[in-house]
Amino acid sequence: MNTMNAMNTMNSYEATREIMFQRIRALRKREHITQTDMAQRLQISRRTYANYERGIHAMPVEVLVVIADTFGTSLDYLTGHSPAEFRDVRRVV
Repeated sequence: MNTMNAMNTMNSYEATREIMFQRIRALRKREHITQTDMAQRLQISRRTYANYERGIHAMPVEVLVVIADTFGTSLDYLTGHSPAEFRDVRRVV
């Protein structure tokens, strides 16, 4: 990977992280859920959750799944890969 591709990949990664943190924070605040409440749902400390939400530490996939389920949304929405906030719950057969 050349230097330009590496920089574009890093910028894309950082942009995705920022979108994810903004969306998680917005969903939590809209539902009037505190960081302490989210931490309890995730069975982690409030400090750990706050560090996840601020991007200080990477969120494990397991945490992202619980957050998506809590708000009835998808990982694609949380990470900025879909503009649709709510999951399409129709069954695909």
